Amino acid sequence: MPRSPALPLPLSISANMPAPDTKISIVTMASSKAIIPTEASPAWENDMQKTAPVFACVYSVAATAVLLAATPALGQAASFFDPFDRIDNSRWYISDGWVNGNWHGCTWAKSNLVIRNGILQMKLTKAPNPLRAYKCAEIRTHGSHGYGLYEVSMRTAAGAGLNTAMFTYSGRPLTPIHDEIDFEFLGKSPRDVQLNYYVAGRGGHESIASVGSNASAAFHTYAFEWTPTALTWYIDGRLVRRVTAAPRPTTPGQFFLTLWNGTDKNSNWLGTFVPSTAPVTAEVDWVAFTAPGERCRFQQSISCKRR
Repeated sequence: MPRSPALPLPLSISANMPAPDTKISIVTMASSKAIIPTEASPAWENDMQKTAPVFACVYSVAATAVLLAATPALGQAASFFDPFDRIDNSRWYISDGWVNGNWHGCTWAKSNLVIRNGILQMKLTKAPNPLRAYKCAEIRTHGSHGYGLYEVSMRTAAGAGLNTAMFTYSGRPLTPIHDEIDFEFLGKSPRDVQLNYYVAGRGGHESIASVGSNASAAFHTYAFEWTPTALTWYIDGRLVRRVTAAPRPTTPGQFFLTLWNGTDKNSNWLGTFVPSTAPVTAEVDWVAFTAPGERCRFQQSISCKRR
């Protein structure tokens, strides 16, 4: 599904903004968070006007440079294995204080992402706030990742209207090109997973793969390998999809893990969210990225089983 994972503009950045002669005007409307739409549609803007106080910033080229300086940089990242014994803030950015659009039924909240006994927990909770009635969780890399092997050991959340996901995403403000590769677990069908990809903002490549059992009842290993010649998805080391037809994604993007609920705007896809489902938790044991030309950097990797 197309996403617009906006980066917030922290209030502290105002102290570092260029002087008034750069033609910047700032309007505050009783908000402690900034909401900067990144591929905003009229529906997105209308939704925000109706439901949220907005920290608005009309900025010149100089101010744009300030905002972009606070965003992750593009480029091929190095391999990593993260067992989530702690959250490495040099690697991960935790989304906090905004929504992605009128199809998004919860507010990203840093408090909904915690580590317990070496497990990263992503929670969806009923927690009324100025934007939504629920809070949810998203974590993503600061840096971008391109070709390579992406792997995660995860237990998903079950329930109609829920989406647990592992994916890469490129788009504004990092790049104008929207490329994306997905594992999306729709809580209404916990034994299946939707595989998809976007090229320059064009999707329509969905397919459904069987997990083999209830993905919300136990941890499974999910992986996709992105190379110049193919996209390949694996579940517990089992090949479930391979795409060689062009076009395929080529733009490096951030690596995401998320749990969120939908609204009536996407209930035909996710199912209708049932309020009594919350609180609900998805869990991640470990996550990894292996750069091209490297293999078996940790024993759980599917690359260790290859000749």
